[in-house]
Amino acid sequence: MKAINIIAGALIAATPFLNSCTSEEAPRKQSPQEARAEQQREADKKKIDDLNHQYPKVPDERILDDGDGTPLYAELKKRYKDHATQLKQQIESTGAKMIFVILTPEVGKGIQNSNRYGIPYIKSVCSELGIECFDFTPLIASQDPHVVTQVPKDGHLSKAGTKFVADHLAVFIRKYSDVKSHVTYKDSERPETFGDLAPSTDEILDGGKDMPYHVKANAQGLRMNHDVKFPKKKKHVLLIGDSAFFCPFLNNEFTISGMLEKTFPDAEIMNSGIILWTIEDYLSLWNEKAKFSEPDIVFVEANGADITDLFFTHRNHFSRSQKPFLPSPTEEKFYKDTYQR
Repeated sequence: MKAINIIAGALIAATPFLNSCTSEEAPRKQSPQEARAEQQREADKKKIDDLNHQYPKVPDERILDDGDGTPLYAELKKRYKDHATQLKQQIESTGAKMIFVILTPEVGKGIQNSNRYGIPYIKSVCSELGIECFDFTPLIASQDPHVVTQVPKDGHLSKAGTKFVADHLAVFIRKYSDVKSHVTYKDSERPETFGDLAPSTDEILDGGKDMPYHVKANAQGLRMNHDVKFPKKKKHVLLIGDSAFFCPFLNNEFTISGMLEKTFPDAEIMNSGIILWTIEDYLSLWNEKAKFSEPDIVFVEANGADITDLFFTHRNHFSRSQKPFLPSPTEEKFYKDTYQR
């Protein structure tokens, strides 16, 4: 789902409201701690800009031209496993049920190496760590792509595709209907947002593909039409993922989360998906914001590109942390050999 030719338009569609929130309130005086944090952010931004100027290329499928046995891919796989381990520990420590959902339209003849090599590895990590994992790949492969995706205009899921996925995810929500998080937070502990969309976004976008769609976010930065109330009285189901869960080119009610809302009106289906994210973004979002939504079930979307997206230039261009990532010796050698000959 993350191939640049598939998601470029969706990224354009999303950029006006990602990680942005303006206020008309008069500025207040910063505390010394806030001032230091602001100085650090500015220093990090300059470092990222310098690194992106020095290393402008985001890796494509060439990262796997020599197969999946290279030292570079081994390094990226270890990085992925480390993040998956931390994410499992953090989510399950609350009593919530975490389920990995492998979801990509790249199946059959259309599969790229990132998924050909990455999906089996992700499944092996889930098996080793004891993470329940549901792989949609064979199910998507059995469907007509002209029905379940928006090809030829775009490769993301269509209304029929999101309904197909939501129907299968509904099985897990019913299966774990008795699972409840044992962690609650005081209102004073909660951040203002649980997701990274600008609060109360309400826009019509087309992603440059003449495919207009309506994006709404609640006051808590989640792609849903209403706010989540506390203390919670409904089961909370959280979707964390990239464009596969964000569902570009579809109105809110036709996204996967929107379809699940229709099936489970007595549950809060919370969609925090953001285009181009990878597993370390899911981990940081969980720790900084999403955990405060007190989810009982957490669906974590995954695909093989999550591994290659941990290459340092992709992180510097797209990571939600906005921290600079220096290349490891292995990464720098690959970059120079591939892009600076």
